[in-house]
Amino acid sequence: MKISTFFTWFWILYLPFCILFYDKAGFQYIDELMTLGLILFTFIKKTTGHHIKKEIYTYGILMLSYVLYSLVMAINVPASVFLDLQQQVRPYCIFYCTYLLAPTFTKKQQKKILYVYFVAIAFFLFGFRLGTESAAIGQACFQCGLVYIFFRGDKKKHLYIGVLIVTLGLLSGKSKFFGEYVMFIGLIFFLKNKFRLDNLLTYMQVGVLLIAILFFTWYKFNAYYVEGMSEDVSKSERMARPESYKTAGTIIFSDYIPLGSGLGTFATNAAAKYYSPLYYKYGLNDIWGLFPDNPMFLADAFFPTMAEFGMVGIFFFLWFWIRRYKDINRIKNLLIYKIALMCMLALFLEGTADTSYLSGKGMGYFMLLAMALRGSYVTKKRLIIINDNDNHNDNGNTNNDNVNDNDDENENDDDDDDVEQRGR
Repeated sequence: MKISTFFTWFWILYLPFCILFYDKAGFQYIDELMTLGLILFTFIKKTTGHHIKKEIYTYGILMLSYVLYSLVMAINVPASVFLDLQQQVRPYCIFYCTYLLAPTFTKKQQKKILYVYFVAIAFFLFGFRLGTESAAIGQACFQCGLVYIFFRGDKKKHLYIGVLIVTLGLLSGKSKFFGEYVMFIGLIFFLKNKFRLDNLLTYMQVGVLLIAILFFTWYKFNAYYVEGMSEDVSKSERMARPESYKTAGTIIFSDYIPLGSGLGTFATNAAAKYYSPLYYKYGLNDIWGLFPDNPMFLADAFFPTMAEFGMVGIFFFLWFWIRRYKDINRIKNLLIYKIALMCMLALFLEGTADTSYLSGKGMGYFMLLAMALRGSYVTKKRLIIINDNDNHNDNGNTNNDNVNDNDDENENDDDDDDVEQRGR
């Protein structure tokens, strides 16, 4: 199977079954199966992007070390360690595999993906959740909008269609989506140049963006991260999310220095399924949503899960994202730069109040980020750049149609149009 064909089906299955209808009967394990399929497909295909393989090996050694550490610490049962392991490695496997395979899509394949997404969103809105609060529709619309703009380019009409798609996500009613929406509008329409850390204007732009996000999300932000973090909160008024953050800080900086509490012990699905003893130790077991028999809010946000990895884990987390940020700055096309930056920022925003970073819902961000970054390293031997004079003359659009010239993939298809990949 061709790389482009594999990823076309991967994207087609992703949004409907990993986000919109994930909680329906029979779909709960599709993200794990898709991740496993991608890993196996990567192994059997000839890959490029070898400059990142040292980083992959480093990550593999790191995770193996944490498995051994977790088993030795034995805070929770071994089953929790291995369940948490497959969830923790998923986002990075998705990113690295997509990066190595560097998929491109024909116009026909792009249309298939977008058509399925539009139908799935419409079916979800009018068939299931119209008028009810749902984080899924916000995540689906945001990612669909990014994918649409990534495929279609930076003509004004395509930007407006992308904005319309993302705007539908406001029906989710979730505060974190309001923050993402503000970020999307701000970056797409008002960011005229890349952020530069040595430029005062950059800090002013970031400051304005943060103020705007806080303005539209203040009610929930205040409830969870200001009043909820207060030491004056009585025991009966404690909420799951603020207490998870506070306890995570204690684990990281006081009780389990420097490696954290280990896999399957805190704020993850594994810690909920195999109820972690740490929740008894820190008195969290009597907080609503963290009960042993109903831990519905135990895995409620991504960042508290850093307690499992401690200061060492935080260092490598920052190391990974600093490298990605440097890679993003290498992207020449400003629109693709914005999309890659929004993928990273959306993961951070959702990580404050959602575990999509580790779940199937976050897979799309990592795939799209890898596809955007991969163009920064494509060599002349692998890519033939075809000048598109019409694009150059239309509103200064400098996107080019690229044809993948990878011999072993034989991406030329008699039934398909030329492969499109945005010029970076």
